[in-house]
Amino acid sequence: MKIIFFGLGSIGQKHAEILLKNYKHELFAFRSGTENTPNKLGIAELHLWDEVKKLKPDIAFITNPTSLHIETAIKCAQLNCKLFVEKPIGQNLSGLDELLKLLKEKNLVTYVAYNLRFNPVIKKLKDYLSSKKPLHMRVVCTSFLPMWRPNKNYLKSYSANTQMGGGVILDLSHELDYTSYLLDNIQKIIGNFARMGQVTTDAEDYADMLVSTPMCPVNIHINFLSHFRQRFIQIDFEDLTVIGDIVNAEIKEYQHEELKNIIKLKYKKGQEYEEQIKYFFDNIENPRMMNNLTNAVDLYKKIIYFKNEN
Repeated sequence: MKIIFFGLGSIGQKHAEILLKNYKHELFAFRSGTENTPNKLGIAELHLWDEVKKLKPDIAFITNPTSLHIETAIKCAQLNCKLFVEKPIGQNLSGLDELLKLLKEKNLVTYVAYNLRFNPVIKKLKDYLSSKKPLHMRVVCTSFLPMWRPNKNYLKSYSANTQMGGGVILDLSHELDYTSYLLDNIQKIIGNFARMGQVTTDAEDYADMLVSTPMCPVNIHINFLSHFRQRFIQIDFEDLTVIGDIVNAEIKEYQHEELKNIIKLKYKKGQEYEEQIKYFFDNIENPRMMNNLTNAVDLYKKIIYFKNEN
């Protein structure tokens, strides 16, 4: 199959490297300006949209800045491409109805890429929740944005700029996605957010959210202004408390305020990206695959409404 990448930044390169290593597809990259230096992966480059139309790609990987996702997805859907859309779907609701109408008319295969669904910690927590009723869940994700891309000016990155779709709410929407995945949907999001530090140009750098789900209430704290990196999910059940530590790939079980068990999970850095790509190709003819764009849009709208209402 012919696969075209829109955007070859860090996440685009990560996906492309997996394809080059494990699959035998023809890869192309659309780059909007000829001033760009050739990509390091040796992928053939296109610079004009007419070249894309002539190519007739089978699949489009949309990994450009968040603010361009929906616009790019519409143009690719018009060419009948299957869509692999890096999270989040976009930065607002502009163009969304047009995209959804196209997808319905053409019955296109789509996937919105939230790779943490394939993380072993999330998988293990899903197992607990299949047999136990949760009472409450707490989610925490903190990090320091300048460390995300240490060799680049972080203030010029899309993460730091509102107009490019940056800010902690969209950039760390993983936490909302896996909450929805673990607890069978998110019904409502309330809370607050702001820009408190100097790690962004104008985008919010922290958010505290209270989330309603069908299974239990959740509070979520996310920021990228902290010098302490952590990413964990705490679930309180009637008979025990479970803490899933994504950074250290382990599960801790507590009873009566005592640590009773530590489960070290087998994990290789980047494996969730490889499993995600495999899932996508295993379901490449299934428009109803997990987290297809039509399904993912429900949570996306709630996230956008939360941002707009505050």
